[in-house]
Amino acid sequence: EDGIRDLVRSRGLGDVYKRQSTDYIDFSGHLTGTLKSSTINLKPGSYVKGTVTADTVTVEGEVDGDIQAKDIYIKSTAKIKGNIRYQNIDIQNGSIINADLFYSS
Repeated sequence: EDGIRDLVRSRGLGDVYKRQSTDYIDFSGHLTGTLKSSTINLKPGSYVKGTVTADTVTVEGEVDGDIQAKDIYIKSTAKIKGNIRYQNIDIQNGSIINADLFYSS
């Protein structure tokens, strides 16, 4: 129940929020703050201004800030501005990236 309340709140535009899960976040809202989990999927139309940290991140929406993950999948609908720290990265044609990329071993 708390996870559902957290997700509903995180859909509100302009909320300053920290959303943390040990498992999986499937995010489709607008957030100013931090998302942290083992797996994060930023759906098309999503917007995060802040930090996204996970083992695996899939970006189909927009990020203005930092992404840190072992595996990052950047889909064709993604728009990213900031810093990306990764071990493995997959970038589809059509994505817009204005970011510094840092390989982490």
